[in-house]
Amino acid sequence: MAIPAELPAEVSARIPERGLAYPNCESGRGARRGAALAADVLVVGSGAGGAVAACLLAEAGLDVLMLEEGSLHRTESFSTDVLAMMRALYRDLGGSMILGRPPIVFAEGRCVGGSTVINGGMYWRTPPRILERWEREDGLPEIGPRAMETAFAEVEREANPETQADDTLGVHHRLFADAARALGWHPRENLRNMRRCAGLNNCAFGCPTGAKQSTLVTWVPRALRAGARLSADAYVDRVLFEGGRAVGVRGRYLGADGRPSDRFSAHAPMVVLAAGARHTAGILKRSRLRARPIGRHLTVHPNAKVVGIFDQTIRPWWGAHQAHQIHDFLDDGILIGYAVPPPGLLAAALPGLGERSAELMALYDHMFPVGCLIEDTSSGRVVLGLDRQPQMLYSLSRRDTATAHEGVAKVCELLFAAGARRCLLPFADLAEIGSPDEIRRIRARPPDPRGLELMTVHIMGSARMAADPRRGATDPFGRVFDVAGLYVADASLFPSPIGVNPQETIMALVTRNARRWLERDVPRLRAARRDRA
Repeated sequence: MAIPAELPAEVSARIPERGLAYPNCESGRGARRGAALAADVLVVGSGAGGAVAACLLAEAGLDVLMLEEGSLHRTESFSTDVLAMMRALYRDLGGSMILGRPPIVFAEGRCVGGSTVINGGMYWRTPPRILERWEREDGLPEIGPRAMETAFAEVEREANPETQADDTLGVHHRLFADAARALGWHPRENLRNMRRCAGLNNCAFGCPTGAKQSTLVTWVPRALRAGARLSADAYVDRVLFEGGRAVGVRGRYLGADGRPSDRFSAHAPMVVLAAGARHTAGILKRSRLRARPIGRHLTVHPNAKVVGIFDQTIRPWWGAHQAHQIHDFLDDGILIGYAVPPPGLLAAALPGLGERSAELMALYDHMFPVGCLIEDTSSGRVVLGLDRQPQMLYSLSRRDTATAHEGVAKVCELLFAAGARRCLLPFADLAEIGSPDEIRRIRARPPDPRGLELMTVHIMGSARMAADPRRGATDPFGRVFDVAGLYVADASLFPSPIGVNPQETIMALVTRNARRWLERDVPRLRAARRDRA
């Protein structure tokens, strides 16, 4: 049964996020034809990077205009109607594809708040070994663990990462943790950006209680309170330049059917691209920036899943989205976690059709899907297709394929230790095993990525920071090389994959970078504005 959009007034009154105001916000659907917009700063995107950048710049007194391709969907509109929420909140109904060997399903948000509205809320600091590598090997200043402490602490004050309350845990949460301990592993209680989480497991379709502290209910309203403006349903096509300097963007408003309608242009001496690692690179390429690193070095944090089937009733839909992860194998490039999709989505990802599919899905209450995420050493590219839209090309290396096989084997060890009687696997030629003894068949597989089923929600690195323009698209603080006034503020910046969920890293990096922009770049912007006046 769907959670109703309209709750009794006395219930809604106890949910602060249902009463949030969004001043200075308009939809492009009602915008006037040919409108020309102006601001001090344009921020393209309102997710983990864009909302933080917009908020910090607006609170510093700048006139900020956020441009978001998706629509504004308020907390009170979210429900358990999966199809309706995917249509409203996701790009391509969550079915975008990364082309390569193997093809990889990619899901991202397209709404105010971006993917923070539809993610699981995991909130982990960047592992120190990653920050140390960026500082030591990539030559990035002020990015080591000690230097980043202030930025991490700042974003955590707003996001409120905390662990799950015991009374929101289902059977599978405890099975996961107990089995890990039995194997000598160390399950970590998951940190998630949330307040008052009731364990509805609706995170991927919008949190109807507002407990998940996505940018929709944190940094976006905060930016608007500071005077920022937001134009939703506004698709940005390219950056505008004058004399080698970014001076604005152009694009089209989107109609109720999602199709482009009227054109618009927006002008500002400072343009911040925060459209995600796919679309930021796409905008840069459509803007005819020719630097070779733009669109390269794409990493995707691929995820392979195993579904354990138990004799006992699990009811995997009951309880919080994800309460534990296993970080024991991060140094080996493997993160183990879980998430339980609704029956329709899980059915599409299981082997078999027709009667075979029906037989499996009749066991849904006895299933427990667990995944391994791989810190990939492979890299791909973002290119423009014939329709001028960004396409992702990526093939998994033999090394990363072997790591994925080991991750799947470890997940099977955990599920059998938890009591599973069989495991459904992500391999076309090895769909199922029925005992721990058969795990050796996974480890014996040749490292061939063909026939391996993967998905991801974490792409990064397509406009990475670097000390040298030959190695990256932006300088160590997110300024696009050789173009004054143009910045990047999303996971495109990552010099390498980070092995954990990237949300907090994005926010902390953007906080670090925006503080530098305010210190070094904004005074020049304000001086130029006074000169023009």
